[in-house]
Amino acid sequence: MTEGENQLSNLTIVDDLKMELSQNFRNFLDYPEIKYAHRSRENVTLDDLFVFPDLENIDELPDNLRSKISGDNLWKIDKRLIILGEEQSGKTTLAKSLFKDFLKNGYLPLLINSASIKQSKIEEQLPKLICEIYPSVSIDDFQRRSDLVCIVDDFSSCRLINNTTAMIKLITSLNSKFANTIFLADESFKFAIPNYSVLDEYKKFKILPFGHARRGELIKKWVDLELPEETDDQSVYKKIDDLKLKVASLVNKNVIPPKPFHILILLQALESADPQRLELTSYGYCYQSLIYESLARSNVKQTDIDAYFNILSELGGRILESSSASLNKNDLEIFFNGYSKTFLVSDSDKVIQDLIDSSILEKSEEGIKFRYRYFFYYFAAKNLADSLYKGDITKEKILDLVNKIHLEKQSNIILFLIHHSKDPWILDQILYSVMEIYPNEDEVTLKADSLLFLQDFIKEIPELVLESRQANQERLNSDNNQDYIEELESENDDHLDDDPSEFIVKANKVFRSIEVCGQILRNRIGSLERGYLESIVEESIIVSLRFLNVAIRWLDLIRQEIVREIQKLLVQNPDLSDTKITEKVESFYLTINYALILGMLHKIAVSVGCEQGRAIYIKVAEDINTPATMLIQEVIELQFEKKLDFSKLEKLSLEFSKNPICSRLLKHIIIHHCYMHDIGYQDRQRLANKLNISMDLQRSILLSSKKTR
Repeated sequence: MTEGENQLSNLTIVDDLKMELSQNFRNFLDYPEIKYAHRSRENVTLDDLFVFPDLENIDELPDNLRSKISGDNLWKIDKRLIILGEEQSGKTTLAKSLFKDFLKNGYLPLLINSASIKQSKIEEQLPKLICEIYPSVSIDDFQRRSDLVCIVDDFSSCRLINNTTAMIKLITSLNSKFANTIFLADESFKFAIPNYSVLDEYKKFKILPFGHARRGELIKKWVDLELPEETDDQSVYKKIDDLKLKVASLVNKNVIPPKPFHILILLQALESADPQRLELTSYGYCYQSLIYESLARSNVKQTDIDAYFNILSELGGRILESSSASLNKNDLEIFFNGYSKTFLVSDSDKVIQDLIDSSILEKSEEGIKFRYRYFFYYFAAKNLADSLYKGDITKEKILDLVNKIHLEKQSNIILFLIHHSKDPWILDQILYSVMEIYPNEDEVTLKADSLLFLQDFIKEIPELVLESRQANQERLNSDNNQDYIEELESENDDHLDDDPSEFIVKANKVFRSIEVCGQILRNRIGSLERGYLESIVEESIIVSLRFLNVAIRWLDLIRQEIVREIQKLLVQNPDLSDTKITEKVESFYLTINYALILGMLHKIAVSVGCEQGRAIYIKVAEDINTPATMLIQEVIELQFEKKLDFSKLEKLSLEFSKNPICSRLLKHIIIHHCYMHDIGYQDRQRLANKLNISMDLQRSILLSSKKTR
């Protein structure tokens, strides 16, 4: 019996009715909707990988009153629920898991696909629906229960949907028969809800994409399938962090929607890639896997895939040149007329319909467009890569993209372009563009005589203490914090490209440039010359540290403006304390500067770091030879190798003994690593001694008392 079957066997209801689920229904509950391939598990079940999503309350309330809840609490939220979700958001798997939740908590649930509902009188269909799930239960026994639950999946596709009267009768009938009813439907169903007054009492929720916390939970489940129980914690964390960084790169800015379906396909692609084959180690292989999976789900023949890819590539190139993200009917006809003069195409209508069925394209009011941005970015970049032989025309298009790398569309097409092409000219242009950002600025070195304004602040704030914390909780807190930050950022993203300041444009250009350089490094580390790899890392670090210098100066200007505003306020309100307010502004300003430096060191390390590049980072750090690069190298090694080199840390601590800023930063970096990786007490004690860090006194006393018993 498989693990999934064991879990399902626990769902058997043991009461006076002695009811048991049918084997067919057990198999249905166990099936994860897609057959995922895992190298350590022949059959992957729904329970192996399912993670409850978060949901947002979408009742008509002011924005500040909207709430987010976890899906695992749905069974006890309310008796009447509507759950909306986009395609591939996991509605069916959520329905299955809700069924299990209700069953385990003493309810008697019925899970129905709306395709099974043929008329509004549900009572006439109940015997058959009940028998499919509980073969030993009669309709009379079933209806005697007071704890009945009906879960209807794919409700928006019900065959009665176009008959308002019939739908109202159906909902009314379900409400009268079941104490609890839950409808799962496509997000577009929200526009139909007002048509049915019987749904007014229902609480309405929307399935949210997976944030960092949910992705982390799903990745941990994937890793747990592979690694045996005796695997040490550091190996587990290393594997999880490696996959988290790769998935975060792939779903960056929702280029790939962070839905469980997409994340699992990416994990499958990352795990199945043969490291001996360079083209498969590229993230382009992961994108390609998603596209192949989409085509396979709509039954496109294997022999037709090459032709479909070519059409999509030409379509991506056509839309890239257009001012619109879609092609109307006339544009599409012109496109295929031109396409057919160069390539063979048998039935353009069938091709478009197949691509719509596979969710690669979609119809909108404006015409035909790519359903998700990553499809457009992938194929627009493929078209450019395939057109490089045309010379200057294509190169001008690529140069325009590189010059606008601070914009989302352009930076992502460049990212996909480096997956499609190994042309050194493209890499040169990207590197030149990085070198041209802040060419006249000095980079932050973090030498002892620099940033003197921060040194007194560092001496005055409390010393860092190495406490006893649980890594799993720290990781969850970190993921939740990242989700919160991204939610705040998303509120402003739509306006960043409208009329951004020069500072914002260059900041975006720095961040996106070093991300692109990091992708080049990771994807091409085995095929690019060592000198070129060193240039990529060195220029990425230098431009980031130049930006840090500009950002610190910008913060100083803001501080001065705030102080001036406070002085105006004091004139109008003489009772306020001038000294105290100014002190708070100064303290906040210094704290922000310190956090900015620490955050930038981490950003550089994550953007350009990888496990295979250790020799490159050592060489670059030696060439630049500043405290800043020493700290960056340390963050990279901790992030990607998970190894604490005690002798090296002791040397760094000695090196920074007269540099209070770097000494504090080093301690901060090491303490954070300890919190995120469950470093053992003895190793933490060694670190505390070598770096002169205070340890949590209560924890030390507790352990000492245990030894003396």
